[in-house]
Amino acid sequence: MDHGGERQVACSLPHGVKASLSLSPSGPAHVGSGGAGGGSPTSKTGYCGGGGAPVEDMQALTITSLSAADVAKHYEHIRELGKGTYGKVDLVAHRTQGTKMALKFVTKSKTKLKSFLREYSLTGTLSCSPFVIKVLDVLFETEDSYVFGQEYAPAGDLFDIIPPQLGLPEEMVKRCMQQLGLALDFMHSKNLVHRDVKPENVLLFDRECRRVKLADFGMTRRVGCRVKRVSGTIPYTAPEVCRASRAEGFLVTTSLDVWAFGVLVFCMLTGNFPWEAALPTDAFYEEFRRWQRAGCPTAAYPSQWRRFTDDALRMFQRLLYPDPEKRCGVKDVFCFVKYELVSELRRRASCRARRSERSSSSGVCPAGCTSTSSSSISSRPHRHPEPSTPPGTTTLLRPAPLKRSVLSEPHSPREECPGQHHSSPGREKTKSQMVMATAIEICV
Repeated sequence: MDHGGERQVACSLPHGVKASLSLSPSGPAHVGSGGAGGGSPTSKTGYCGGGGAPVEDMQALTITSLSAADVAKHYEHIRELGKGTYGKVDLVAHRTQGTKMALKFVTKSKTKLKSFLREYSLTGTLSCSPFVIKVLDVLFETEDSYVFGQEYAPAGDLFDIIPPQLGLPEEMVKRCMQQLGLALDFMHSKNLVHRDVKPENVLLFDRECRRVKLADFGMTRRVGCRVKRVSGTIPYTAPEVCRASRAEGFLVTTSLDVWAFGVLVFCMLTGNFPWEAALPTDAFYEEFRRWQRAGCPTAAYPSQWRRFTDDALRMFQRLLYPDPEKRCGVKDVFCFVKYELVSELRRRASCRARRSERSSSSGVCPAGCTSTSSSSISSRPHRHPEPSTPPGTTTLLRPAPLKRSVLSEPHSPREECPGQHHSSPGREKTKSQMVMATAIEICV
């Protein structure tokens, strides 16, 4: 219902939080207990009272429309951080307080109000974790967008700093593992599953990964919720989801995040994907599964996994166990942070290292992997080759360098496709999988 430019809407908020929100042209939104006034325009909402799991009860909120002139009156536009299918993210400064923030504009024609408010309230629910991006009590709508504010991560996202086919230094990877592991464990303790764990959704406050935060909760759902599956897969998608039918969908479990987290750690350490899809038709995945079924013999490491130490391989075996019920919890990775993960001796067996060693001479590795710089690698398509050796062999195949990943059905609203990933800008695009950026994922 409309009341003088304000709409009363229903939003999912946790138990114990009876919040009302109002926005007038005199200032941004304020979220507070029992009333609409009295909040700082850039204070951080944190719905962490009571310690229990957040329950998506419907609480009354009001959301006010602002014109473009009103937005400009209260916020100084600095630059655009990202733009894509579902909207954009702008870096702005509050004109009164001078505080920088990221304003996320989500296009109304692409997202239902219920989905937008769910993401806002869930982010607020989780914001009390130091490893989750903070949502600000800034919430309004314009003529064509729903908008809320988040803290600004000045160093961009994790994807931006991973060198393709090289990976990050091990100490940086371990810092990310610890912080993201704590963020996911916090979510899982509240029976929430992120469902879109990938480098694009990890935001950085410095380029050394001393402070990173998990972001983008548009796909977050409660444990036990049944959701639909969209066509296609991305490398972070667990095998049980890859196998699920679109008609039946699948149940949301924390093991989905565990699998994606395992793939993310691999990507950080190598700058490659371990596979393009966790399906028998993928040569790299099938090679990994044959190794698992054989009992993970040390004499026959899969081609992409030879660079890792025995401790790292034990960690990956637990994170990437094919049976979701036997997959470990996220907290298990903390036991492995103290160990060395990449073996310098074994690193020589990888095409990445051979390329690096020979780049000054022939420029071509023996496996046929042409030596190029990271910038040139990122500008051309990367596809797995057809396997040229019989099943059961471990002859080196060319890995696919890291690229931004998305499941895209651009003509379907997100609310109607609960399993849909936000699109994001890529180092390259393919016809079926890559579309332009979703603002939600970029430098928020």
